[in-house]
Amino acid sequence: MITKDQQIKALKPADKRYSKSLGDGLSIDVMPSGQKSWVLAYIKAGKRTRTKLGTYPVLSLKDARTLAQEMQRQAIMGYNDILVEDLVKEWLSVYSPAWTSQKYHDTVVYRLELVTHRIAKVKANDVNRAMISNEISLLIANGTIETANRCLRLLNSLFDYALAKDYVQNNPCSLVSKMIPSRKVINMACLPITEMPKFWTKLNYMDMQFETKQAIALYNYLACRPSELAKSRWDTGEFDLENGIWLIPAHRMKMRQEHMIPLTEKPLEILRELYNNRTNDEYVFKKKSKPWEHMPTETPLAAIKRAAGAGKMTTHGFRSLLSTHANASKEFDKDVIERHLAHVPENKGRFAYNRADYWDERVRLMRWWSDIVTPWIYTQA
Repeated sequence: MITKDQQIKALKPADKRYSKSLGDGLSIDVMPSGQKSWVLAYIKAGKRTRTKLGTYPVLSLKDARTLAQEMQRQAIMGYNDILVEDLVKEWLSVYSPAWTSQKYHDTVVYRLELVTHRIAKVKANDVNRAMISNEISLLIANGTIETANRCLRLLNSLFDYALAKDYVQNNPCSLVSKMIPSRKVINMACLPITEMPKFWTKLNYMDMQFETKQAIALYNYLACRPSELAKSRWDTGEFDLENGIWLIPAHRMKMRQEHMIPLTEKPLEILRELYNNRTNDEYVFKKKSKPWEHMPTETPLAAIKRAAGAGKMTTHGFRSLLSTHANASKEFDKDVIERHLAHVPENKGRFAYNRADYWDERVRLMRWWSDIVTPWIYTQA
């Protein structure tokens, strides 16, 4: 019988799946691929059930034992007796190990506490739509519409999980979204394309760090999100300057999927110059006072606002500029433009993310856009 973590680490894959017992119904399955999964065999509603708890080492030996004991306790007590606070803990224990950002983890915990602290001691199966509506109504009354939406999405996921585990008979979050008022979407400020030559003329004459201006130029050429460029590094291997490819790692992408951007001639010139003048292989753009940290996204934003005028342009506005002008040109399919911007299609049912989707067309898009942008930046320099 296995009793120590070292014994689990030492398990080697075989031609067929095999299991090793840890006692009390808990075992670990070892697949031919090498993946190791925790499995619990226990009695549920008078029937013997075998349930997968998670994978090792995402779920440690200690955590697997704790989760197995909790599930067995609930099976004895009856699934409907789990409290909301315990449901939240279990849901977090299952899903949070896959989250790479501590900030995201803390935000999820905060939002769940915001809408569950008054019903924490209520049995999950006793929570009804009125209770959920009351929690969401309090957020709406405070004017925090987006927070209400995000908290409701988390609650919906929480109770979908509870429904799948037979803790509840229905999801009490259904239809609650109907009570949340529509929120007017305010697009990021963006200059019209006719004013871009004037904008760059003013920017070229402004006093700023060389790296800041180069960052703004890359934002204009590539239409990436502010943090994706600000946090870029040489030592991650994300820049292939030989083949003209920027592969942004998944953890820096909004949708947590790797994303490739074609680098045409002018962006490549900028990046090669930055690379040849680098002081180390860490951040491409460094914070002036703390060069071991990346350039804050506010640094290029401040220069953009000075050149354009307050409230007229933002870093994110370069993305809107590309989208608007490329769509208006009728030169490119909408899906090509949306994939370059790393947006999820409106039809999520056909969404299968591939970082190289429409690659040839995206290369053509970047060349077309570069031909438009280059005269703005360099003619007046």
